Amino acid sequence: MTEAYPADEALLNVLSDAETGVEYIATGAAPYYLQFRKLLHRLLLACRRGNDLRVYDEGALDIGIKAGRFWAGESLVSFAGSSGNTLADDKAAIYVYLDAAGTLVTDAYAGWPDMAAVRHVRLAIVETSGGDIVAITDARDHHSIAMPCGASASGVSITAHTTDAALAAAPSQSVHTNAGATAAVTLTLPPNAAAGTQLTFAVQAVRQLRVHPGAAAIRDNSGQTAGKCKWADAVGECLTLVADANGDWVTTAKYGVWTEEV
Repeated sequence: MTEAYPADEALLNVLSDAETGVEYIATGAAPYYLQFRKLLHRLLLACRRGNDLRVYDEGALDIGIKAGRFWAGESLVSFAGSSGNTLADDKAAIYVYLDAAGTLVTDAYAGWPDMAAVRHVRLAIVETSGGDIVAITDARDHHSIAMPCGASASGVSITAHTTDAALAAAPSQSVHTNAGATAAVTLTLPPNAAAGTQLTFAVQAVRQLRVHPGAAAIRDNSGQTAGKCKWADAVGECLTLVADANGDWVTTAKYGVWTEEV
């Protein structure tokens, strides 16, 4: 069944919408075209944020993306908008998204990436055929309702690394292990992380788990030298680091023997 309107008399007596501020045009208002423009102006103001990061058809195989902003953990990322993005032809589904750094991706065809591995904002699924865009399905609603936690029920994400990786500052309070690794793994801390960003490292394979601070320093009783990593290689050894206000990392918890490289 279709949705019901309010009773005619009630609808005719509505002056404005309290939530959006949009005013209804009163019966007999003149000049009507001016009242209509006022109504349209208020509607556009109320709907403006709904245009953020919207994917739209520019003709042929080109799409544009409206400007907008999104939160990646504790970082507010601004996207300036983009146009003239030519898509591949004859694709049943192109998954268009922004990664955590705000970089536009238009060549994903198998599906959305795993959010735990590639943190991203989903924009749209686009179908192309015969040199033209057939359909654009808005995917921004994937982020409209979300549970306020990370990959686990506690809000803490846990990632096992079997190869070297550069870590992102988000999500904070994440745990990184070397479970499954068959060789030493070096994890590089994010540069310029916001003060208070917390990352924990846990050895889960009998291989070196190396935590590299980049140009910064990891400050603890094993040394405080900039650019030097800390490492451990016994299962169960763990290290928790918190970014300070000076661009370095302080050790807030440690178990086992963590050694600073020479």
